[in-house]
Amino acid sequence: MPNIVSAGENSILIYFGDKIDASLPKNIANFANQLKNEMGGVVINLIPSYNSLHVSYDLNVIDYQDFVNQVEQCLKQNQNTASALESKTIRIPVYYGLEVGLDLERLLQEKNLDLDAFINVHSSKEYLVYAIGFSPVFAFLGEVDERIQLPRLNTPRIKIPAGSVGIAESQTAIYPSDSSGGWNIVGRTPIDLSLNNLENIDKFNVGNQVKFDPISRDEYLSSGGKL
Repeated sequence: MPNIVSAGENSILIYFGDKIDASLPKNIANFANQLKNEMGGVVINLIPSYNSLHVSYDLNVIDYQDFVNQVEQCLKQNQNTASALESKTIRIPVYYGLEVGLDLERLLQEKNLDLDAFINVHSSKEYLVYAIGFSPVFAFLGEVDERIQLPRLNTPRIKIPAGSVGIAESQTAIYPSDSSGGWNIVGRTPIDLSLNNLENIDKFNVGNQVKFDPISRDEYLSSGGKL
């Protein structure tokens, strides 16, 4: 049974495990969906993470103990029934070029790889969405092949261009908008993933899969990509 702890005046944390586990994100996403359906009248916000779910609720409608009791009932039901959510795969075109891959040349040297080999390793698998970061469109994806893992930069960049694809340890991610950050940048997508497009709010969900599709420089530019 998952562990529930108080996380503030009107929120709780539900721990589904004590370490990162590829089986957890989908279970957490399924349970979040169940809570939304069954307790939507009192649940304010749901934030899934690697092994937990943060839930905020309306104290004007329900008190802490009653809310926890109802959540525990939902958890028991969830354990006794097959999960409902279907995982989907989101395909992202990426140009792996030295003009946009700010750390690509260094990575290739450190890992003793040529560009084609790196592209094949990074793009050959589907990545699980483990958690959502500072933006609803910043998805933490894993796990990156050990052959191309790199630690975060010692000194983060002040500005990373929107669409940049990065690697940090065993994770990879896409920066949806211009922002600072310390990930190793290896490519860029021409797709607009910013919140200027409201459809992007629900583009990535915990438990989904992401597949990177390599594209050429010409394809990148013709799709609106910038160098």
